[in-house]
Amino acid sequence: MLHRPSRKTIFILFALLLVLLGLTAFYILVIYDPGCCVAPSPPAKLSSEVSPATPRPPFSPTSPNKMGVHLLLDDGRNQWPESVWREHLEATRQVVGEWGYVTELVRLDDLNVGRWQQFMDICTELHLMPILRLATTGNFTSSERTEFLGWAAPQLDKDGTYRSTAQKYADFVAKLEWPTDQHFIIVGNEPNHGAEWGGGLPDPAGYARFLIDVADALHTQDEYVVVMNAGFDPYAPTTRRRSLIQYGEFMDEETFLDQMVAAYPDVFQRIDAWASHSYPLGPFSQPPWEQAYQIDVIQEDSVTSPINPNHQDPPNDIFNRGVNGYEWELWKLSTYGVPPLPVMITETGWRHAETSDPNATDTGANLPDAAAVAIYFDLALNGNNGRYPEYPETGWTAWQDDPRVMGVTAFALDGYPAEWGHTNWLELDTDGKILNTYPMFDLFVPTE
Repeated sequence: MLHRPSRKTIFILFALLLVLLGLTAFYILVIYDPGCCVAPSPPAKLSSEVSPATPRPPFSPTSPNKMGVHLLLDDGRNQWPESVWREHLEATRQVVGEWGYVTELVRLDDLNVGRWQQFMDICTELHLMPILRLATTGNFTSSERTEFLGWAAPQLDKDGTYRSTAQKYADFVAKLEWPTDQHFIIVGNEPNHGAEWGGGLPDPAGYARFLIDVADALHTQDEYVVVMNAGFDPYAPTTRRRSLIQYGEFMDEETFLDQMVAAYPDVFQRIDAWASHSYPLGPFSQPPWEQAYQIDVIQEDSVTSPINPNHQDPPNDIFNRGVNGYEWELWKLSTYGVPPLPVMITETGWRHAETSDPNATDTGANLPDAAAVAIYFDLALNGNNGRYPEYPETGWTAWQDDPRVMGVTAFALDGYPAEWGHTNWLELDTDGKILNTYPMFDLFVPTE
């Protein structure tokens, strides 16, 4: 005989159901982070088989002009309409001069030859030397692209290589009509950030394999290509956390480089020049004569073994942080037997207190004003030579005086103001129209 549950039992079950529903709602509304649902890329199952690096004659830059700027016509999250490209490139020409450099990001999902040929045609007309930074695709929290998390890792082929993606890049680069006989290409960006490689932990072996495959494809497809590594972040710590922070994991540059070479010993024989992110201390705020050698570790466990057992201290006068941070990178490459490479400082610069958007996210403590930033950049580029009696004469090597440096593209000319208002050299509105210029820009524009 079946027994009907008592009213007390029904009431208890109903109450438990309400509690369960309440806890579920609280989790969804308060605790749940949609970003957590974008899974980090798993460690790549890489092929260890690579063809030997093809010997090439040493690359020699042809332009005597080292001045350049980094554009953000597309920064991966925001894109200026093509209708303002010419205005921005004309401003570029004003500040960098005849055959100055201009760096621009191009996404893997935007390898549109017709679209980017417009950019090349304007560079040809204005006598600018383009540098293309090949990016992957952005990771967002939703299909509405509400929050940018970072960059997806490139898709690995079944044979453990990245050759399919590499060929897409190579086909794109080769189809463009360039303004010069040197086609400068940067492969990726700051891969010692986990967020630049699909989330999770950085993957030195994965990036090394990617660099090899892309460099080989580019050299095969385009005899005029000048391949550069991704610029690394020398300020990134090595993180060893109990719980993985999905888009907040890092690896210090030395450890990352060591592990790249351990996985693929000839990886740096595939490139023609070295891309460096030699930012001032602060970061982004201290004068050029302040430089330092430092490696940081964020460790949340009790492990006492060294993070990098292959660590080497550099000579006393070599720093990895500051406007000459590339000197440490060149020294580190020499320990692998890599011959000296020309250096392109593809990112550097100072943030300024002023901004066209008071809520800009690139803010920071104790930022100098734009007038001081102009002087700092002038000193870093040209040295002092008595022009600024209140500032030191020594403590750094001026980029113009360093024969290893072939170019410097200041970051950045024209980013979206809500994200790059404290960084921009141009004051812009939300449609990309130029409203004004900052003193860094004005300092380098010739007066009539």
